[in-house]
Amino acid sequence: MPDVCSQAQKTRFFIFLQRVLIGTLASTLLNLFILFPSPSFAEVVLGVVRSSENSPDWVKITTRLWESGIAYKPINLEEIKSTADLAGVNVLFLPNIETLTPAQIKVLEAWASQGGRLIASGPVGRSSPALVRQSLRSLLGAYWAFPLTQRATPQARSRCRDIACTTSSNWVPTAQQNASVLGGVLIPADANSQTVATWKDSSGSSAAIATDRATYLGWRWGSDGSANVDTAWLRASIARWGGTIGSPAAPPTATATPLPNPPSRVTRNTPGSPRSTPLSRLSPSGALPDPVPATFTDPSDQSAPAGLDVQANSNKPIVSIEAYLMRQELTNLLGRFESALTAANSANTPVNLNAATAPQLVAASNSAGGPAASRPPVLQSSRTGAIASARQVLQTFDQLLQEQKYAEARKQWVEARQLLWQNYPKEGQRVGAEIRAVWLDRGTIVAARSEQGLASVFDRLAAAGINTVFFETLNAGYTIYPSQVAPQQNPLTVGWDPLASAVKLAHDRGMELHAWVWVFAAGNKRHNTLIGKPSSYPGPVLSAHPQWANIDNKGRTQNPNDGKFYLDPANPEARNYVLQIVSEIANNYKVDGVQLDYIRYPFQDDNANFTYGYGIAARQQFRQLTGADPVNISPRDGSLWRQWVEFKTNQINTFVAEVSQLLRQNYPRTILSVAVFPHPESQRIYKIQQNWEVWARQGIVDLIVPMTYALDTNRLQRITEPLVKEQMLGSALISPSVKLLTLPEVVAIDQIQALRDLPTGGYAIFAVESISSAMQGFFNRTQGRPVRSTSAAEPIPYRQPFAAAASRYTALKQEWSFLLANNQLRVSESELKVLESRSDELAQALSKLAANPSTESLATAKRLLRSFQSQFQSSMRLHSAENSYQVQTWQNRLDSLDMLLRYGERMELNRR
Repeated sequence: MPDVCSQAQKTRFFIFLQRVLIGTLASTLLNLFILFPSPSFAEVVLGVVRSSENSPDWVKITTRLWESGIAYKPINLEEIKSTADLAGVNVLFLPNIETLTPAQIKVLEAWASQGGRLIASGPVGRSSPALVRQSLRSLLGAYWAFPLTQRATPQARSRCRDIACTTSSNWVPTAQQNASVLGGVLIPADANSQTVATWKDSSGSSAAIATDRATYLGWRWGSDGSANVDTAWLRASIARWGGTIGSPAAPPTATATPLPNPPSRVTRNTPGSPRSTPLSRLSPSGALPDPVPATFTDPSDQSAPAGLDVQANSNKPIVSIEAYLMRQELTNLLGRFESALTAANSANTPVNLNAATAPQLVAASNSAGGPAASRPPVLQSSRTGAIASARQVLQTFDQLLQEQKYAEARKQWVEARQLLWQNYPKEGQRVGAEIRAVWLDRGTIVAARSEQGLASVFDRLAAAGINTVFFETLNAGYTIYPSQVAPQQNPLTVGWDPLASAVKLAHDRGMELHAWVWVFAAGNKRHNTLIGKPSSYPGPVLSAHPQWANIDNKGRTQNPNDGKFYLDPANPEARNYVLQIVSEIANNYKVDGVQLDYIRYPFQDDNANFTYGYGIAARQQFRQLTGADPVNISPRDGSLWRQWVEFKTNQINTFVAEVSQLLRQNYPRTILSVAVFPHPESQRIYKIQQNWEVWARQGIVDLIVPMTYALDTNRLQRITEPLVKEQMLGSALISPSVKLLTLPEVVAIDQIQALRDLPTGGYAIFAVESISSAMQGFFNRTQGRPVRSTSAAEPIPYRQPFAAAASRYTALKQEWSFLLANNQLRVSESELKVLESRSDELAQALSKLAANPSTESLATAKRLLRSFQSQFQSSMRLHSAENSYQVQTWQNRLDSLDMLLRYGERMELNRR
């Protein structure tokens, strides 16, 4: 028997010692809060709010509260309906809650106006609607700007305005690594906001901000930082409002609803049987987080401005955070500008990393004849001037701030940014294999009217270098082609077969044609208008089979928000119908792929009592599984509600698996892609039951196409960067997307460059109808092949992943060769020799793998790639000093090779 008593004594002693140390730290922090005339409470009653975002860390949060000796009252966010729900609480703590609804923020405002005080931590409200975020800024006196890239230490300020708030060195824990947290930069929102802590070595960026009624801590409290830092700051934040802090409750315990055991294989249920295929094989381990009580928005909803709004003539002081953001935006824009320029200029450069001979080879190549489209563009003086101007501004920016020449600093910054936009590279071939996809929408198909009309569309796409077309094939319950399965062909295409024409036209032009299928959206109010049907018409499928409908908790089949009608994913007959459609498409047409869209439930908002999934089949199956009718449960039912969410998520996961199984068994060369939302995983699970990470990690889909729509490139990068990690993708490829609809030409071009600079498989454009003549010209110049070109097209990554990896690596070496030949690659002679040797070795391994794929050649390529990646940062240390964005981009492109090898192992080796 283990020494339980001894261990318990050790634990109690540790907690006692920790409380003593933390008490010392907190006492020094109290000086910071003698800043505002705040009310004093006889006793602080702390309410700690729980939501789905902090649910995975709830045990950590409450354990830390208990260890700190802080009593608290847990409050579920979804239960906050009025100020009465906060009765008795005078200090409310919002730990790491990113989503709140307008109704909840109104309650918090009313409660605060009655004397309540707030403490917040982490990116509070970041995923909330714009009006909610604005209200939070007023309540907290600050907002979360952006996350730090590495852990840092919050340091209490030695002075705050004219009021001394001296701290002692006892505030910082002795062990520096224990004092660091993974946080973000806060921005004061009004004149009453006071920065009480800054991030160490950050030029004064705010780590904690206080007002007379709120304290905002710029890190995720309780989840990823120092216990001493967390507790000291929370105790000081509470104690500033006077009174005593009650004793803690007993330590919390973790209770999680286990998921069922995994199945041995994916099965198709017979009609009427409960779909009990467990989620554990197709979902992450552990229980689902609590419901997200936030409004879940379409990815095209914009919540970020299109770049910084900098007034050139203003002499208002530039605070440290504004300076940081200005540097960051100009640095990244310059980086993308140079990436595009280097790619354009190096397209015809012979690979040569020998410093003695590279310049002569490049000079000979550039002087050779040939079509203008195939020669690298000249470095125009205006373009080099734009680069020089941006670099000069970045070098002198801090000096101007020190001299308090704020108007001049702003003026130079604005002019430099404008020069980059005006001279952005829009010509020169882009080489290296990539997915260049576009959605060909129903409107464009209908407008074509015939194969001849559609041919002109495909001619434009071919000239633009597009290699993948997502052709809208099943929309609003109608097939675009004459079907033997669907009840009706789209009335607007009756008389011809657009799908047959599209396949022929695409293949004649060397493009792939993927059938784009609306899976569970079966009727559309907007489409009804086009064909003269009432807005309430559910579409041909649900008109014939009303029992297949997905129903909301108020008994409605038409979604009141988007006007669409949806199939019940739990209905076996509805699922079988969609599978028959997919089978018909794959069997009767030589499509190269199938893309699943609307592979989800409709948007839901638990907090607004708006949920979906109450179809006849779903209710029957859930009753058989749990004994409960889902119409009688709510988020307040805890684990039973989580089972309901798991049940619905499982319907989507298993359907994707069934489509994958159908295609791989019968049409193994057909690529399966999914158009998905880019929101955080927990939000998607609770709002639309879409858990695409599971499909990717399990290898049941080939290509993830997230709808990363944004109005500015900064937001696009923030949305996309978390999605491209190996742990998210498994053996799948990813091709993020750009929505052209309202984007200026140069912004669209910049966004495409940003996606190329990340470790992606390529990009997708939404949609054909939005490609302007200017964008068509850009595509023609930069990725369209000359009409009479005899050169082979670049391999498409999802079709030839190993060949694509070799192609991409060659393009990367061409860039290094071009820069070396033009004395723009800063690498020492010894490091260059190592780089040349290792890069040649890797290139040979990738070429061998592409030519003769085998387990042995793949293992060699992986080993050499890992070795090259591990040494790359060292080889580029000199170049990185002034070109950090460029080096990071190269590292991303090396990571994309790893992604291609993972995918290729499954596609080219394991499927044999």
